[in-house]
Amino acid sequence: MPDAAHRPSRCDTVFMKRNTPARRLLSLLLLAVSLPLACGCLFGEKRRTFSPADEELLGAKADPRLRKEAETGGSDPFAAIAVYRNDVFLHQSEALGKSSLTVLNEMGRTVILQLSPGQIVPLLKDPSLQKAAWIGPQGLLARLDPSLELDLLTRFDAGTEGRDVNLLLRLVDAGGAGEERQISAAGFRVVTKAGPNWIVTGPMTGLPKLLECDRIIYIEKAS
Repeated sequence: MPDAAHRPSRCDTVFMKRNTPARRLLSLLLLAVSLPLACGCLFGEKRRTFSPADEELLGAKADPRLRKEAETGGSDPFAAIAVYRNDVFLHQSEALGKSSLTVLNEMGRTVILQLSPGQIVPLLKDPSLQKAAWIGPQGLLARLDPSLELDLLTRFDAGTEGRDVNLLLRLVDAGGAGEERQISAAGFRVVTKAGPNWIVTGPMTGLPKLLECDRIIYIEKAS
């Protein structure tokens, strides 16, 4: 028999019975909070580390979105535009043919490549490469009119990709404020609307963000 001094009273027993569900609930809440943090450490996004020389290279030759892709890694291929110091066809064809890079389109000094994150830094190490910029998942290029894709190459070749260009956007429907916000976030402004056809103006460097808008099904040059 337990000693009377250590035997729980009726009030203590009732409190313990009432407190047990509360303790269990508190434990579950703590688990719910801590589990995502633990999973984030194990499975979350990890940033790659680079040597000081590679960091300098990323800062000098890659645009911010391409740098982010190199740092966060991954395995999904994407399209990027690369500008060389000399004509691609005359001076880079052999080197690109021997590399593991896939050429999607080219004009003058500029080429659209299919890349994976692990190929970014090796590409930038090529002394003949001047700069490179992110475009987006390769599948999104189907939303670009072929003439607009050539214009993209031409403007990067000439170094005028930051100048405004008029584009015709074909939306899934008439659109509204949500689409306007996405277009504005890409650096463009709406000039005119005619149902699902919108004319916008902005820099060609904002084209990748327009491609990310699922409400836009096709993009071409405005006549």
